[in-house]
Amino acid sequence: MREPADPAQLVCLADFEAAARERLPRVAYDYYAGGSWDELTLADNVAAFRRLRLVYRVLRDLSQRTLATKVLGETVSMPVLVAPTAFHRLAHPDGEVATARAAAALGTVMILSTLSTCAVEEVCAAGGPVWFQLYVYRDRGATRAVVERAEAAGCRAIVLTVDAQLWGRRERDVRNRFSLPPELLLANLGGTPMARLPEEFEGSGLGAFVTSLFDPTL
Repeated sequence: MREPADPAQLVCLADFEAAARERLPRVAYDYYAGGSWDELTLADNVAAFRRLRLVYRVLRDLSQRTLATKVLGETVSMPVLVAPTAFHRLAHPDGEVATARAAAALGTVMILSTLSTCAVEEVCAAGGPVWFQLYVYRDRGATRAVVERAEAAGCRAIVLTVDAQLWGRRERDVRNRFSLPPELLLANLGGTPMARLPEEFEGSGLGAFVTSLFDPTL
């Protein structure tokens, strides 16, 4: 990876994306940026977000203003949370811990992916509120164990994913023969056979791995 960009030159989200594309290995960047199949839904999501507009009001007192609000009882500095995404250590050695530090510094919530490369205990210790994103596994005992571990670590909410029990074919990952580097584990699944992406699923875009673990009846 190349040297970090000059922070003064990163003034919008598009700048960060361009810097990431330039600096990250292709396998990592494509994993973060890619979608399934022809990525039509990915493009639709971007287009839908661009159609959102702020309601413009005039003749209002702007001398005292704040973006702070509450989400499910959690006070946050702004109506923006950090969504759960996997494998942050593909981008930086501190992985999800660094993300949690940033969220805490900005006064918002970090939602930690089940498939994180840092343990939930480490992430919660970074400071700031942490919620835990949960996939439901065929093995309900494993599912329960993950929930209990997140609760014991200090996570304040469970964010249940119900729309990803089967994954689409991520063609960028297939072309890149995506796999985790040997030093990276699925840290919240340690001590189980799911702690490392099995060799037979490497290069499959994770789809076969997901299908083998997640409960499709959900």
